[in-house]
Amino acid sequence: MKSNKTGFTLIELLVVVLIIGILAALAMPQYMKAVERARMTEAVMLLDAIAKAQQRNWMGNNKFTTNFATLDVAPQGATGATYYTQGDPVTGVNSNGFAVTIYDGEPDEGYAEAIRYNYNKEMTYNYTLVRFYLSEYVTCESPEPNGQSLCADFCGIENPVSACCSDGTESACYEDGEE
Repeated sequence: MKSNKTGFTLIELLVVVLIIGILAALAMPQYMKAVERARMTEAVMLLDAIAKAQQRNWMGNNKFTTNFATLDVAPQGATGATYYTQGDPVTGVNSNGFAVTIYDGEPDEGYAEAIRYNYNKEMTYNYTLVRFYLSEYVTCESPEPNGQSLCADFCGIENPVSACCSDGTESACYEDGEE
């Protein structure tokens, strides 16, 4: 009598699992890059809010501030010149976000920077975003290849470089076109 057992052999199952593993390994770096781009967008929005608050502060006080608590859009728990977007907002303990620092100066010199920060851990993408208060553009800087590749995507350029501007140029953004 003939047996009508149907099903998959162990080899067939192993081949399917292997194919799924290979596809996942190929997709994971792109997924991680997409997640980092989302974090980057969050930082750009925060830098924009800070720039606008600093502009209002300049109009009212004729100066920029170096204390988050004096801004009209201060994040909760932010004091002093540096704020951590995740974890402890003052010390950065257990943070996996950005260390955002505000700087004063003359109108064309004041800026804020967001440094990718992960408390006591190695990161795949190391980069810094810089926004002058009187500019609408953001500079993305990175000393390492993964961060440079992410910055190139952010700036809309083909070749990874150590610094690029969100206006599509392969150099840092400067106020009034000065370098």
